Amino acid sequence: MENKRISYNWFIDMFYTMFWAILITTTFVICLQPIIHPGKSMLAPILAINGLFIPIITIFIGLRPVVGLFVIPDTLYIDNRKRIYLNNREEIKIENIAKIDVKQIGAAQSHLIYYELTLDDLPKRLQKRKRKSLIIIEPYNIKHTFQTRLDFLSLMADYGLSEEKIEWNEMKMKHILGIRDKFKK
Repeated sequence: MENKRISYNWFIDMFYTMFWAILITTTFVICLQPIIHPGKSMLAPILAINGLFIPIITIFIGLRPVVGLFVIPDTLYIDNRKRIYLNNREEIKIENIAKIDVKQIGAAQSHLIYYELTLDDLPKRLQKRKRKSLIIIEPYNIKHTFQTRLDFLSLMADYGLSEEKIEWNEMKMKHILGIRDKFKK
């Protein structure tokens, strides 16, 4: 039975972003070095550019949901039998989802959409922590960096979630400035 990740995982997505940033900046240096400084070594510029940009890219792009929400989002998986799991293999049934709040922080191309799932029956993992909801973010892909994706909502609709359970929250000035709402207790 193969599991597929359907939401953001801070560790995997951070390293995915870091890998592509290293690849892109190294290619950039290799292409420009012969034009700017022909005949000189490429090692020093590659190390300098990567040393400067990789931490910035990793933190502000790869870890943006963690930095923006001040919380590590939950990771969900699906299997080939259309079941949804937390990363500890606890199943979440579609009929157990009471409501999905769709929220946004930021503005323009840099906004972040996240989902707060409220469940009727809490899994064991949620019973032990202060926040009693799941925070879900779309998985990162470098080619979708500047696109708004709502794949999670379409997947939930495909699995049978009623549209009445999806609630779009109103944008306020604090959301545009990057301040999120408090999570449900």
